[in-house]
Amino acid sequence: MRTDGLVLVTGANGYIGGCLVPRLLDQGYRVRCLTRNPAELENRSWYSQVEILQGDIITSETVDKALEGIAASYYLVHNMTSGNKYPEQDFIAATNFGSAAGKAGVEHIIYLGGLADPETDISRHMRSRLQTGDRLRQGGVPVTEFRASMIIGAGSISFEMIRFLTEQLPIIIGPRWFHNYAQPIAVENVLDYLLAALETEGCQNQVFEIGGKDLITYADAILIYARMRGLRRGLVVFPMTPLNLLAFGVAKLTPVPANIARPLIDGMRSHSIVKNAAASRVFPQIQPIDYRMAISTALSKLAPAYLEPVWEKYADSVKIIKHAGFLIDSQRVCVNTSPEVVYRVLTGIGSHSGWLYLNSLWQLRGLLDRLLGGPGMRGRLEGELSVGSVVDFYRVDALDPSRLFRLRAEVKAPGAGWMEWRVKSQSGCNTILTQTAYFAPKGVAGFLYWYTLYPLHRFVFAGLIRRIARRAMQYQKQELAEKTIR
Repeated sequence: MRTDGLVLVTGANGYIGGCLVPRLLDQGYRVRCLTRNPAELENRSWYSQVEILQGDIITSETVDKALEGIAASYYLVHNMTSGNKYPEQDFIAATNFGSAAGKAGVEHIIYLGGLADPETDISRHMRSRLQTGDRLRQGGVPVTEFRASMIIGAGSISFEMIRFLTEQLPIIIGPRWFHNYAQPIAVENVLDYLLAALETEGCQNQVFEIGGKDLITYADAILIYARMRGLRRGLVVFPMTPLNLLAFGVAKLTPVPANIARPLIDGMRSHSIVKNAAASRVFPQIQPIDYRMAISTALSKLAPAYLEPVWEKYADSVKIIKHAGFLIDSQRVCVNTSPEVVYRVLTGIGSHSGWLYLNSLWQLRGLLDRLLGGPGMRGRLEGELSVGSVVDFYRVDALDPSRLFRLRAEVKAPGAGWMEWRVKSQSGCNTILTQTAYFAPKGVAGFLYWYTLYPLHRFVFAGLIRRIARRAMQYQKQELAEKTIR
């Protein structure tokens, strides 16, 4: 294989692709990403470290350009969002890509598909995933295909369906397929396999079935999660539950839209278990962890510090964003001052300076918290803050001068909350200020708490970000006036 270290990642704006790119960079590879919408990658921490090409994988011209100088490529795309004809779109895309890769002299394609037994009655979605691998191989390039069972990780579609449904519903209704078996695999192990395929001799032109240590039913997956979260949950199985009705319910309660939930739920009607142990022989250094450890690892990342702010594209619209276990309210404004001035206003809020907008309501929230046994309004130290500093009923969680200020709430509530402000320069506007409220609800009480208070919170937070912007501009005018006098 060529040693220039340039790797193509298709599907970098998806969950696995977004997790894989930083791992590749850490290993010293140069990365090129092919995506239909480069703007969706702008808020990724690694955006400036990769080469990005805009294009559709179905269009030969853009694929040819993306494959120039590439020795190895990851194929991590699917077309489930394109409607009922997504299998046909998948076949066209895979055929075009495989053919273009052969012409470009690509030496290796690494593909991640789904785990199912092709000899049994499997869903249209799972059949499409398997046939995509076949189409890629038709181009003549050696393909390493991984067929993964349900992937568990903060942000993965499968895990977020389990998380949001289990947290909100005391009784979960499902199809008879709930009793089928799967081998849930941690996203960390999936990434281990994908990375190892680049360097492992003898893995090309092979199909590897990968799963975790545990063989459990889909129903077990929900009940184990519930126990780990301290929730009591029941399951009711209706043999004739309409698929469209299930998908509609999932779309309303989770971050997964109906057009994606439908094929995923349908895919559960067959077992997803490892029958060929080739992966353990070819990649002995990878030891998959069990389901409980995978859940524990995902839950340990229930904090904003682990998130990429991919939702900021929605900050101009009134919308509750569901993402990686959080309910998120994000707003942004243009401030005609420098980022330094905005940051100074942010780090001065609280205590005697007040909360700039409807301060009496913040005081009332602190009083109620004190009555419930919480810390209430504790004030703050004057002068510069540091991580861990108290700001009323918050504590400073992160500080990055003139860029990031985040507070973690310590009030009594059925969940964990944060307030975060991001500050950045932008052409056409001196400073973009993004304000984000995060809430990680626990159980039904947590969701009721968020949705009951959301109209008030939205009103207060909208006023707060406007007042911060106004105060920053006042500071700027005062500084200019002082300089003029001097």
